[in-house]
Amino acid sequence: MLNPIKSWFSKRDVQSWRTAVAAMRREYTGEPLTEEAAGANPLELFERWYAEAAEQSLFDANAFVLSTVSENRPHARVVLLKGFDERGLVFYTNYESDKARQIDANPEVALTFNWPESFRQLRIEGTASRISGAESDAYFNARPAESNLSAVISPQSRPVESRQWLEEKQEALKTELQVSGKPLERPANWGGYRIMPKYWEFWQGRTGRLHDRIAFIPDASRPNTWKTQRLAP
Repeated sequence: MLNPIKSWFSKRDVQSWRTAVAAMRREYTGEPLTEEAAGANPLELFERWYAEAAEQSLFDANAFVLSTVSENRPHARVVLLKGFDERGLVFYTNYESDKARQIDANPEVALTFNWPESFRQLRIEGTASRISGAESDAYFNARPAESNLSAVISPQSRPVESRQWLEEKQEALKTELQVSGKPLERPANWGGYRIMPKYWEFWQGRTGRLHDRIAFIPDASRPNTWKTQRLAP
C-alpha cells in the first residue's frame, strides 16, 4: 500500500513540502512498556529490544547517534555498535578523529538508538574509555580487507584534497601488501571505545502520543543495582 504521506507530498512542489512539514504524522502503536516488563536490569531489556530490532529493521539496527561535547558546543554523528556486555557498549573509530579527540578531552557521552519499526527509542548516558589493544586487534583482524584498508589510509575528520587522492592511497597500500605478502596490521591510531552506562531511558511509542518512558538510574543504596522511574511522555 502506498504511504499516504509520501503520496501527499509527491503531488506538490518543493516549496509545498517545506511549508507542510507539520502535516507529516503517523500513529505509534507499540506494545505497552510496563515496569514489570522492563525488569530490574537495563542490559537485559536492551538485549531483548536489540534482538527484536535486528529482526525487524531494514537497515543497521546497531546504528546509534553518538553525542560528544567540546569546550563550546555539542557534536553528534551516527556510528555502529560492535559489541556489548556487562562492561559496556563498544564501537570503533580512528583515535585521531574529531569524536576521539572530544572523548579524550571529556569522556562523558550520550547514545541514542532509534528503531522506528517497533516505535522504540533508547537513550544512554555514560563514560567512554579506550578498550585494550588486544580487543581492538581481534576486531580489526575479523573485518573485511577493504574496510581495513580504508581505516589505515584515512586521516579521519581531516580535510583531504579529493576523492581521487583517497582512492590512490588505498590502491597504493593494496599493491604494497600484495608485493610484500605481509598481512595488514591494525594501526596504533585506530581502535575501540567502551561506554559504561550510568543512565538508561527506554521510550516506547504509544497511541495518542501517550508514550511509555522508563528510566534506569543507579541505586545509591545498593552498588551495581538500578532503580526504575516512569517519566511523563
